[in-house]
Amino acid sequence: MTQDQLEPVRPWHVLHREKHVVYLCGKGTQHSKAPLLLNTMFAAKGLDWEYRLLDTDDAEAFGKMLASGNMIGCAVTMPNKVTFSSLVDQLTEDARVVGSINTVFARKNSGTGQVVYVGANTDIIGVRDSFLFNETARTKCQELRPGLVYGAGGACRAAIYALHTYLGCPRIYVINRFAHEVETVAKSMKENGFAGEIVHLSTPQEARRVELPKFIVLAVPNVKPQTAEEKLAKATLDVFIESGKGSVLEMCYHPIIRTLLYEEFEKQGWNVIPGWEAVIYQGAAQFGYWTGIPMEETPVEHASQTLRKNLENV
Repeated sequence: MTQDQLEPVRPWHVLHREKHVVYLCGKGTQHSKAPLLLNTMFAAKGLDWEYRLLDTDDAEAFGKMLASGNMIGCAVTMPNKVTFSSLVDQLTEDARVVGSINTVFARKNSGTGQVVYVGANTDIIGVRDSFLFNETARTKCQELRPGLVYGAGGACRAAIYALHTYLGCPRIYVINRFAHEVETVAKSMKENGFAGEIVHLSTPQEARRVELPKFIVLAVPNVKPQTAEEKLAKATLDVFIESGKGSVLEMCYHPIIRTLLYEEFEKQGWNVIPGWEAVIYQGAAQFGYWTGIPMEETPVEHASQTLRKNLENV
């Protein structure tokens, strides 16, 4: 069954008149700004929909939610992005290659009438559009030069995929404290058909020998390196901070937008894109999957202003 055979579970205008709850399924989400963002979008379009947090990593319970067929969709965050991807009925092509999801949306098989749950990864869109809609970064998107991801955690896969597939980076460097985490990501994505080259850079010496990246995605918490492995990874990143000037997306944005790495890159002349922009773009894509409302009618600017005002008041 292809996604071409899928349709809304009920006509969109009917769904828009109904009350729906969309959950964010994950752990440690109490500080998430996603409820503010999505509930602002729902309200702006006059929908009686609510986005709520659901503190869970219970795969069995998640499977039962899907089996009920009553859910219009949900969001998925850590530590569930990889494990829950095997529980949905289908994956979008991007999510299949990446091997993780952050979004589930309901559709109906037009032939059988069965409700089908599709897993997607809009983190990819968040990374992609953060660069594409940035005036400085956009001018470099057609150049075939490497990209770099700092950190091999939850955001790594989406960042690698976005850099290669949409942003003109045939080779992706990954800097991370543990080699086996990079190997796991690379092996999984290659097995799923990822065509780009993933290169683990483990020392400053290795970093000095490679072509400079045009785009960097920072996917680590805003804390100073503590362990020997973390300090070595940071020293490896420092080679690029000091020797190149491109565009960098700092995924960490809360509670501090201007993180330690944000300040370091900016001081060296890099164009720094704040992480809340990625959150806006990935959230808008989720909104579209759930509501069927096209991007041009999605209240992105209104939601963006609301989120920025909230962050500035923290």
